[in-house]
Amino acid sequence: MKLTKKNWVVVLILVAVVVFVSLNKKSVTDDIFDTPPSPTMSLMPSPTPTPTPLLTAKPTPGIIVEELPDYYNLAVALDKENRYFALGADCNSIRPSNIAHKNNTQIMLDNAASDKARILKIGDREYSLEAHGWILATLSSPNLPVQLKIFCGSMELGQIELN
Repeated sequence: MKLTKKNWVVVLILVAVVVFVSLNKKSVTDDIFDTPPSPTMSLMPSPTPTPTPLLTAKPTPGIIVEELPDYYNLAVALDKENRYFALGADCNSIRPSNIAHKNNTQIMLDNAASDKARILKIGDREYSLEAHGWILATLSSPNLPVQLKIFCGSMELGQIELN
């Protein structure tokens, strides 16, 4: 019996369908049996996650940080309230140098004038300022009124009275 071209096409299609179906069945069973065990099947205990407490910022009257997106606007707004402290380039002055604020007041410490990183000490706390950098700090004390002396290295630059 001779196979015509039509018969060959039909046979090839049937063979292709059989191969396709058999490969799909094999890949499904291979996936089930060849996959490595999931981490839940491991015999080693997994660490228990500990919740991280949410930190809530205390609002500072008069300033909403979201409204002040950049350094300049923040510095200008804090300067109006004498809460912007600019450190001199040589670390021998700070402006303002002698001032009084209420407890839990947020201030800006600015080292923008200096090419060197500085450590500024206010009261018993130290603040690391990068070269040309700035940070926001909250001044607080459980004992009021208190005089917080400001030091850059061993040089006293002024003081902040908290009341």
